[in-house]
Amino acid sequence: MIEFLKNNYFIPIYGIALIIAIFRYRLYYESVLKYFPILIAYALLSEILGYFILNFENFQIIYSNKYYYSNSFIFNIYDVVFFLYFYFLYWRILTNSKYKDIIKYGVILYLISTIINPFFQNVFIFPQIYASTVGSSVLIISILFYFNQIKQHKENKNNLLVWLSIGLLIFNLFFPIVMLTGRYNYDFYQKFYFRQIHYFLIATMYTCFIIGFIKMKRMKPIRKEN
Repeated sequence: MIEFLKNNYFIPIYGIALIIAIFRYRLYYESVLKYFPILIAYALLSEILGYFILNFENFQIIYSNKYYYSNSFIFNIYDVVFFLYFYFLYWRILTNSKYKDIIKYGVILYLISTIINPFFQNVFIFPQIYASTVGSSVLIISILFYFNQIKQHKENKNNLLVWLSIGLLIFNLFFPIVMLTGRYNYDFYQKFYFRQIHYFLIATMYTCFIIGFIKMKRMKPIRKEN
């Protein structure tokens, strides 16, 4: 157990975030974040399953002597759910119609990239780094739109959505760099502990989520679209 926590310290942070998200659910169950605990639970289950596939031969999803340990397919599916969830989230909370249109086009671009990427990398074996790079780029733009909105409207800058956005921004600014380095310069990736950097980014993002849940006030109900 000690060895597991040492090498996978970020996984319990998912669990802590999920517990606090459920505990504070009464403050946002009518808001645009009503399904957010499900996403956290899905992320936690994906990480646990990924760990077992990577470390135990009995947990295989790829029946190949060369790639039996590959768990990329699980995270490739998760990435699609992750990005689409947050695209929809920002599309709902943004009030500027131009921003909303740009996000729509960004979603289309991301979906196209998820269709094209498997032609270059086997979706069952390798991370879909081109799609995830597009996904992170579109999400960063969406977050910046949100920050600009709260600046213009002088909204509460210490609410849950702000902390979620901070965590997402930190993670997605560096996630494509980590993934592209692993794909094109694996020796450099190993030498400078990019896998550990990836884990640290996850821990940082979910720590921001936890801070947001702890500091949050009751959120407004979902705004109905015309």
